[in-house]
Amino acid sequence: MGKFTSGNRLKLTTILCFIVMAGIITFTDACKKCNRPEHCTHPHGQPTTTTSTTVSENTPVVSTTDIKVVTIANIRKATDGSSTQVMFCQLAELFTVSDASVLAILQDAFDNHRQVRVTVNPYSANVMHATALSGAEMAARQVNAQIINEGLAMNLNNLNEDIVDQPAALGVINTTTPGLTNVIPDMATAQLMFDYITHQCCAIPGPYGVDFCISFQYCEDGCYARAHKMCWIINNMYHYDTHKIFSFANSGGASLSVKAEKWGGCCINWWYHVAPLVNIKTPTGTKAYVFDPAMFDQPVLLSAWLHAQANPACSGSAHVSMINIQPTASYSPASYAGTTFDTDPMYADTDSTMVNYRPRVSCP
Repeated sequence: MGKFTSGNRLKLTTILCFIVMAGIITFTDACKKCNRPEHCTHPHGQPTTTTSTTVSENTPVVSTTDIKVVTIANIRKATDGSSTQVMFCQLAELFTVSDASVLAILQDAFDNHRQVRVTVNPYSANVMHATALSGAEMAARQVNAQIINEGLAMNLNNLNEDIVDQPAALGVINTTTPGLTNVIPDMATAQLMFDYITHQCCAIPGPYGVDFCISFQYCEDGCYARAHKMCWIINNMYHYDTHKIFSFANSGGASLSVKAEKWGGCCINWWYHVAPLVNIKTPTGTKAYVFDPAMFDQPVLLSAWLHAQANPACSGSAHVSMINIQPTASYSPASYAGTTFDTDPMYADTDSTMVNYRPRVSCP
């Protein structure tokens, strides 16, 4: 019985090689153009049409910096001690900070459990500036509702890999939401949904079938918004139930590392990642699959999704420390431990993230 440990690589390597040979592993093909635009309903209830805003394939990156008010999840040294890493709950990307004055502001905010305004460069993964919030700003900010202790957190160092693709063993097979079907009947049905979602990619000229195109082409950040939008489509357009699968690199100096060959070949490092988790009936039983068009060209087993985030070619510390299977409502982690989560019930952050990341691409 194998485990997700550094000493057992043979089976994991075999799985990865098989996926690569089959042509489904991460970042292999560009987003495909949608030849069958459809109508759907906006998450807030207004109908949308196929005349939604489109994006040219040649749209330039409009900014190489982001300014955001964030909660610091953790500050730590890299495994080799060469840099100081900082993780924000509202951003999946793993950042470094080299300016001592910036680090001091971040450390003070972290020690005193305060949010801070940061300017980051997502392409260099560097925190450029940090500013403490005023008392009035802190008082005016409202914290999203949190989902606490509703999910299933598992340390992968102690998890038997033979059960990771089994929904029944993971406890997600008998949690059907009223009005939604828990198990997708076959891979063909799942692929149909996956293809429709992929066709909403911002790298494809529209029209789109949703209100805002989905920024699969920009992998540095935004997985939380992409997952929220994908779950809405699966739930409301196709009426199948979903969970969210969060993966974390929250022990030691670990990182989630992928090579974005589909988008230019650069390496991207996250401290967490999230995507929709579904149950699909297969000839060998119901299995746990992940929808992640930013990484794959079809639904993939949960184990394959996890292995793809530990690419040693991108980082010697690439490792998935733990996973947490959450209700669909969970949006982003509220702590470094990965056990509490913020929500986005009105899709406010989802929509603003989609708009902000719409013109961006990975590996510019």
